[in-house]
Amino acid sequence: MDNNKNLSDIESELFALVNSITNLYQKYQQGIINDSFFRKALKNAMKGLLKIKLFFNEKNISLSEVLIYMNFIEQYNRAVKIFKEIYILNSPEESIEIGNNNIQSFDNELRNSILELPGITSEITASFITLMDALKLEGLASSDLILKLFKELKRNLKKFPGLDLIQLEVDEIYNRAVKNKQNLIKNKSFRDIIVERLYQIFKEFQQKLNLNP
Repeated sequence: MDNNKNLSDIESELFALVNSITNLYQKYQQGIINDSFFRKALKNAMKGLLKIKLFFNEKNISLSEVLIYMNFIEQYNRAVKIFKEIYILNSPEESIEIGNNNIQSFDNELRNSILELPGITSEITASFITLMDALKLEGLASSDLILKLFKELKRNLKKFPGLDLIQLEVDEIYNRAVKNKQNLIKNKSFRDIIVERLYQIFKEFQQKLNLNP
């Protein structure tokens, strides 16, 4: 997602992605494309929709209000319903729908279910906490554990679309740690600085996804 795009560009991208999901589903039902291709293409399209959702979050724009303005709620519901039928519920009756009376419910449900975000979010949270706890340990014989936990955090962040800036911040801290392996072992003040910076990034992660109560 290009943060320099204007709202009309994002609306056009939203329109294209939703129609792409619908068209893919029709071709899948007609047997024109196979199951493997359909699932991969569907997941990629939904990643695009999630990036749009995160972009709107950053700009304090309501996705629901945009859909209403575009008169595009029904089409968007259809795309989300297709995704949930294929990946999550296998039941059309249980799919999420959006209307003027349940917009907030839709926003929450979308954020918490799309692309198995609860599991990915938990992995990222656990990685942050485990790494910060390890950095607080005294008596480490080598930097191997710390660097291994850094790599695990980096891998988990890559699973979640739309976290490019957070990934960059973690990469910068990781590179600094790699260049100062002895300080990771012997210098508590150095480790404390890294812990504080990681905690700040962790809070950014929570705020970006509106995970805080």
